[in-house]
Amino acid sequence: MTVGKLCRTAGSFSVSKGNPDLTWEKVKSSNIGADISLWNRIDLSVDVYNKTSDDLLYQKPLAATTGYSYIWMNAGSVRNRGVEFNLTTKNIVSGDFTWETNLNMSFNKNKVLSLSDGSTTFNPGNRLPIAAGHDMGEYNLPIWAGVNPENGDPQWEKLVTATDGTVTKELTNAYSSVQTTQSRQFTGKSATPKFTGGFSNTLAYKGFSLSAFFNFVYGNWVYNDSRFYFDNDGLYESYNVMVLPKGMSRWEKPGDIATHPKPIVGGNKDSNQSSSRYLEDGSFIRLRNVRLGYTIPVSIIKRIGLSRANVFVSGDNLWTGTKFTGTDPEVSFSRGDTEFTQGLSSIKYPISRKFLFGINFTL
Repeated sequence: MTVGKLCRTAGSFSVSKGNPDLTWEKVKSSNIGADISLWNRIDLSVDVYNKTSDDLLYQKPLAATTGYSYIWMNAGSVRNRGVEFNLTTKNIVSGDFTWETNLNMSFNKNKVLSLSDGSTTFNPGNRLPIAAGHDMGEYNLPIWAGVNPENGDPQWEKLVTATDGTVTKELTNAYSSVQTTQSRQFTGKSATPKFTGGFSNTLAYKGFSLSAFFNFVYGNWVYNDSRFYFDNDGLYESYNVMVLPKGMSRWEKPGDIATHPKPIVGGNKDSNQSSSRYLEDGSFIRLRNVRLGYTIPVSIIKRIGLSRANVFVSGDNLWTGTKFTGTDPEVSFSRGDTEFTQGLSSIKYPISRKFLFGINFTL
């Protein structure tokens, strides 16, 4: 009889390459603020700031041949400027009835001032590179030029450099000629919102209370990656075809001015490949929460040994207003570990509506 032994061998590998020259970020900031209160009814807080980050920490992706995924480095200098304010008003305070409103908003604009080692762009072949003179979240992509009305082909802008250095644009249906770094362009569209905020109202009458909270985002662009699969112009037979929203149309015959190319089994000249075609306005307003509650009178609950009791019903994510065609316009504004998370909406479930009934009580 032979008895075998199970051997386990532990292993490890490095993901990040070491950088002996790495230093801490250095942040210089200045701000001015004001708090204003009027008639015991209006409270306003305003803050204006200017912040410059030098030696910005950045995870720079590395080629697989290096044996590492990325290296931490000091990328350069970035400036953030913005305004934040919070406004609270007591609209009605009368007897048993009160109504209070709160509005908060944040405006921010950033700009890359310089990059280390005199570079002009980090990761120029990626969707969100870091480039001097540009927003940290500005997209750099092949520029989608719509559909050729004569034959239904997809079109992109191709940059052509003449011998004298002059750069001109021409239309092409060959995606291979525009996916190069030379023909990728900064779109002027950013994953960074122009402003974000929230708005709430709270009403109370005797023991009843009703509150509603909205949050909103404006001015950011979202890369709708799910359309690569569901808006593929015939390339993938295994995926359902996206139902075109109002304002979009499919090319059918010569002369059609359409937003979508002619569908062809096997695809139409790489029309679904990465480009500014899938950039969509990510602005939205969402009814985040509604809550209705009732505080039971003390004269009733003290009979059962309670000092306070409140019953309530609430609902989350009840309504969203947006032009975005994907399942959910809410995306990350942060670059995260890599630039591929910022402003990206891929295949995912829609945000869930939630309903809750509860009782809070105090002995």
